[in-house]
Amino acid sequence: MSKFKHLTYQQRVIIEDRLRQNNSIRQIANELEKSPSTISREIQKNVIVSMSANNDCIHREGCPYKNRCPKEGCNSLCSECKMVSCKQYCPDYVPISCKRLRRPPYVCNGCPQRGHCQHRRVLYNSHKAQVGYNKNLKERREGYDITTGQLKTINELVSPMIKNGCSPYHIKQTYGDKIPVSEATLRRMIHGNVFDARDIDLREVVKRKERKRTRNKDRLARIHVSKIDHLYSDYLDYVKEHSVHTVEMDCVEGKKDEKATLLTLHFKEAFLQIAIIMEEQNSEEVVSALDKIERMIGADLFKEMFPLILTDNGQEFTDIKGMERSIHGGIRTKVFFCEPNRSDEKGSCENHHKMIRYAIPKGTSLEPFNQEDINLLMNHINSYSRKELHGLSAYKMAKMMFPSDFFDLLKIEEIPPEDINLTPRLFKNA
Repeated sequence: MSKFKHLTYQQRVIIEDRLRQNNSIRQIANELEKSPSTISREIQKNVIVSMSANNDCIHREGCPYKNRCPKEGCNSLCSECKMVSCKQYCPDYVPISCKRLRRPPYVCNGCPQRGHCQHRRVLYNSHKAQVGYNKNLKERREGYDITTGQLKTINELVSPMIKNGCSPYHIKQTYGDKIPVSEATLRRMIHGNVFDARDIDLREVVKRKERKRTRNKDRLARIHVSKIDHLYSDYLDYVKEHSVHTVEMDCVEGKKDEKATLLTLHFKEAFLQIAIIMEEQNSEEVVSALDKIERMIGADLFKEMFPLILTDNGQEFTDIKGMERSIHGGIRTKVFFCEPNRSDEKGSCENHHKMIRYAIPKGTSLEPFNQEDINLLMNHINSYSRKELHGLSAYKMAKMMFPSDFFDLLKIEEIPPEDINLTPRLFKNA
């Protein structure tokens, strides 16, 4: 016998059909592998009672009453009136009790006289029973199974982090059992305005329109001759032949009329991202930024950490030889390019730029920032819990993959999860 299971709509349809066939409650229960009491309660709770329009009072025969209704000047017997039903006004009205309704299953579904019966009808309807069940289930599941004290504690933990730009997933991963509700419930509570934080404080509530792309019929025609052997197809072949990780490179612009730019380097497998601030967005500054990283971590560690770089076709990435050559001579990395208008080929890097924009919105000048400010922002981003990493941060994932010297030399540090701030207020508090 299946216990602790709700009846389904299909089972309710079977109940209605078996009642029509005059099966007993026990027969129905055995067929559905439920207890007889479950079937009995289901029928009793979901019957539809329709009163007879005719006079079905047990006192109808020989009833002497007149003028029981408000109608004036009527001398007809109330029991024979065709205009008004006497049972609405007569205090002595008692409906005829059908023998069928005095024994289980107490319904008229299987009665052969149901089509022309003049008495009160009691019917079980599976469709209306399911509608009532769904409504009752929804009402019971509304609200939250927590105390007022728990709600206050959750609000004190959640609202500050939401206003600091953190997602419900990150908050749940940070506090764990201290927040006694699931991530989905946490989101419903925010949508339900039970916290100080509101929907407007959640980043992904407002959806942006998908960017329109211009289709280029002949992409190869736009590729410079120097990029031969550095195309995306060459990148795929190289990855198959060499067991190395991918670093995706791109730029994040500031104000359009200013020159300061961020060069971002994203470690695809670890979700880790670093950024170097550049005075201008040109090929010389890109090569200079890579040279700076090589000086900081050394040639050997640079080759280990940046075995290949995948970037787009921006003008700032045209100096392929400069990016690939080492400051100590020889080759330090391999550079490959995405196809034109295919930023999705390094989509992980593009997605992480959104997190930079949380703290430095688009159109904000980058000139007031120094490298220490950018390092602070990237540390907050890298310490953020990721659903793609099953609750780990990019920092923790990278720690398991990369040498510790890499983190020390580039000043990559972990931020406590409860202190993470991904809003412009991060730099005001620094």
